[in-house]
Amino acid sequence: MEPPSPTPLPPQLVDGIRARLDAQDVVGVQIGWVDDNGIVRSRVVPTDQLAGAAHRGVGITAVFAVFDSHDGITFAHEGLSTPSGDVRLVPVIDSVDSVVPLAGQPGLAWVNGRQVAVDGSPWPYDQRAVLERQVSAAAEAGFEVKAGFEVEVVLSHDREDGEVAGAHRGPAYSANAVQDLSGFTRTLLTDLRANGVGIGQLHAEYGASQVEIALDALDPLAACDAQVLARQSIHAAARAHGLRASLAPITTTDGAGNGWHLHTSLWRDGHNALTASEGDGGPHGLSAVGAAYLAGLHRELHGIVAVTAPSTGSLLRRRPHFWAGVYDVWGVENREAALRLVPGGGLLGADHTNVELKPSDASANPYLALATVIGAGLAGVRDGASLDEPVQEDVGGWDDARRSAAGIRALATTHEEQRANLLASDVVREVLGDDLLGAFVACRDADAAWAVEHTDEEIVASLRWVY
Repeated sequence: MEPPSPTPLPPQLVDGIRARLDAQDVVGVQIGWVDDNGIVRSRVVPTDQLAGAAHRGVGITAVFAVFDSHDGITFAHEGLSTPSGDVRLVPVIDSVDSVVPLAGQPGLAWVNGRQVAVDGSPWPYDQRAVLERQVSAAAEAGFEVKAGFEVEVVLSHDREDGEVAGAHRGPAYSANAVQDLSGFTRTLLTDLRANGVGIGQLHAEYGASQVEIALDALDPLAACDAQVLARQSIHAAARAHGLRASLAPITTTDGAGNGWHLHTSLWRDGHNALTASEGDGGPHGLSAVGAAYLAGLHRELHGIVAVTAPSTGSLLRRRPHFWAGVYDVWGVENREAALRLVPGGGLLGADHTNVELKPSDASANPYLALATVIGAGLAGVRDGASLDEPVQEDVGGWDDARRSAAGIRALATTHEEQRANLLASDVVREVLGDDLLGAFVACRDADAAWAVEHTDEEIVASLRWVY
């Protein structure tokens, strides 16, 4: 079979994009993607080269798939074991709005990219394509998916020594903290609106100098694209006020750390399929589909977390009593549970039902993280998986014997445990594919080898300003 040929953008679409960019004095477009470490990479093309890039792509090295978190290149994955090879980074443009003039970076615009082979055929290491496959799988099963991220970020005054110097004094969740950040908050909200990123709220979080924004729930690809664009907006707004933003899983060894809590739900015929309807009563307001979806996530949780919170920083963040989801339990509105059911009904409305995954952070590739969650949930629905009873306590306060008797296990806190959990999950392997899984494991192994030679403080410092 002949590989698909790249299709030039329609002239009318090119003209519309050019007019929009010219009107805002945009001279360059960043084509961005997220690697297997959750790091946003990009290439910039002049605006007059964008149409050509959309047709032919921009050349990037194949070994970006095996970059680790410290910009080292590992050749441990057999499929990418040499520095030879090239792929094409192609901007994803299906409307004028696909290319976003960046409010916080005048003169530049942003567009998300996909990676394809040099002949235009699919490339097995393209993370965006992994999510596209799961969206198609959901559609084949009769569902649409909605997803939204809660983004936590620590804001610091910019210091030469790279340490964190809090930009707000707290208290947690307070109006005083927001007042300390008035200029940043105004700029961020203005930029997010201009960049087309919708949010539900912003507040000072529990951690020291921490802020959280809740992104709107969207279809999976749009949700991940918005998450990536939100990062650019946050960093630009911070710089505009002499601050640095860190979205790293942990910014100090004793801090609460940053999560990117991931909320998902299944929809069918315009209604939330997780919510029980008349005649379809299930436990905790869930439909049979909803109970099986949550059960699928619970069943695959150890493998899922190896993708959604994969880094050495993620492992250090995983401590009880920090709302990081340390144990493999689910609960109804239990913020210490790794899986938190948010029921619909009341003021929220019946269609609000969703499941929040706590152990998810910025070191995850959002497209892979969401694809893995969808794949596990769909597998639960397909199998009619049975849902265990919820846990409504902080099991971190239980002793080992009580947790063991209840069948509760801690999520991995070492690379060896997490690696074994990742490779033991057939669902995760099926979602990622053998090639991408191999590259992903090689990156994690390289990070772990680096960490062995460094202290916890050095590990935290090495990742602090990467995200």
